[in-house]
Amino acid sequence: MAGIVDYKTFLQQARVEVLTLRALEARRDQMLVEQRQSNRSLENEKKAMEDDIRLTTKTRREEAASAYDKQIAETEGSLKEVKSSRGSAKGEGIKARIDAETASLRDENLELKEQVNILFKKYFVPSFCNNWFYYAIYYPKWAEEYLVLILSAAVGLLAVPGIIYRLLPVKGILWIVLVYVIFDLLFVGLFGLVGGYIREDHITPLAKGRELRDQIRANKKEIRSISRRIRRDKDESAYDLGHYDDQIAQLNQQISDLTARKEEALNTFDAVTKNIIADEVTAAHQEKLKELENLCSRKSQELESLETAIGEKNRLLDENYAPHLGREFLTEERLDALMEIMENRHITSLGEALSEYWQTHA
Repeated sequence: MAGIVDYKTFLQQARVEVLTLRALEARRDQMLVEQRQSNRSLENEKKAMEDDIRLTTKTRREEAASAYDKQIAETEGSLKEVKSSRGSAKGEGIKARIDAETASLRDENLELKEQVNILFKKYFVPSFCNNWFYYAIYYPKWAEEYLVLILSAAVGLLAVPGIIYRLLPVKGILWIVLVYVIFDLLFVGLFGLVGGYIREDHITPLAKGRELRDQIRANKKEIRSISRRIRRDKDESAYDLGHYDDQIAQLNQQISDLTARKEEALNTFDAVTKNIIADEVTAAHQEKLKELENLCSRKSQELESLETAIGEKNRLLDENYAPHLGREFLTEERLDALMEIMENRHITSLGEALSEYWQTHA
């Protein structure tokens, strides 16, 4: 402790240095907070710039594509209308062709039907016999007519008696048998009576009617065959659809051209315009970015200066004061306590003051 002439001044100087160090450290801590804030502001501004670039690029690219998409959609709408018109025209052409190629068969069927009507009137055949159902029941020949006969018999012999039984107020096996026997006998009797009576008296015109109806059936089958053949015919030259095909080809070419132009425009956008937009947006943010970068730079420099000053101050305390007091006494509170001990108790030695401090603060 030799060399210390005025302990009071020594302690006061130590206290000043300690307070200066604490002030520098407090400033350093504050500067760290400000540096983090300025760095965060810089990062936020960069992110805002990147978001602006991304959004602007996306919006302008969509606008560039939208103009072509609108034209393509309109052209596709026109193409759909032309194809619909072509389909309608082809349908009308097919219908007209079918009508033309089946006209003789349809005329023949009308004539055959008239022959049947004349024949039945001539021989006084009941009018209800001149229909497909009568012939299916009493003169079945084709598969569909036998099917009608079987279904009619099932309804008459099974279904109708069953319905009648359900409507009766009394139930039982006897009533079921009774209803079925009575109704089936009536049904069979009526069927045989009507059929037998009419067939006996009009067997010749009914047989001739069968022949005529078979011819009508054959003609209808031939008409269906002709219709199928015409509808399946791939040759459309007979329908005069050339002007529709020309419009369709022209519209398809327009769609191809628009699609190619759209792709070229988007490629140019991605290769050139995108970079121009990025430069424009970057330029708009440049002043703010520069300001924040300068602020961050100043904060870093000031923080670096503070760290240097703190290091120097710690070195000064370690060299000039710590050897005499110990590093643990280089605090404002303990230095004040030592000065108070030396003044109040008239102690002139730092060693005694330190001993007294430990005794009172043990």
